[in-house]
Amino acid sequence: MQTKSDLELLEGCLRRDSKAQAALYHQYKGRFFGICRRYAQSKEDAEDIFQDAFVKIFLNLKELRSADQLSAWIRRVVVNVCIDYYHKRVNFVDISEIPEAMPTDWQSESVISQMSNQELLSAVNELPDGARMVFNLYVIDGYSHQEIAEMMKISEGTSKSQLFFAKKVLKKKLQTIGVAID
Repeated sequence: MQTKSDLELLEGCLRRDSKAQAALYHQYKGRFFGICRRYAQSKEDAEDIFQDAFVKIFLNLKELRSADQLSAWIRRVVVNVCIDYYHKRVNFVDISEIPEAMPTDWQSESVISQMSNQELLSAVNELPDGARMVFNLYVIDGYSHQEIAEMMKISEGTSKSQLFFAKKVLKKKLQTIGVAID
């Protein structure tokens, strides 16, 4: 099957061409379903989130200014739908605000690089909702604490403390499965 360019897909979707819509969905599913999977507690939840994201994408494609921005725009919509999904059900772990300083023995990039995608997904999925969301947004997706606070309607301090808590739990879990943390 020949892949269409983003411009062709965008133009077709704007004309409400069902073949273009299906092609857009399938062309981006592999890339962006993984984001949903990281934020969701189960594969079924991830599928629901992904479906909701694509409904939102199709309804709002007219807002996209350029086909060159399609991939980045879809990613942003998917992340926002993940956040919206958990705004409805998230329960942040009740922990007190923790100073910004993180443990010196946590090197997130080196720890993550030692893990397979499945190991990381499994470990992160065991985190409480709030900690999982903040960990994904900060460590994996690269958002700042200020951006996370705005997106999730929490304080920056809560974002920092959730990240600290997530790293502490993940460190303990990774040590039990034999991943060395320097």
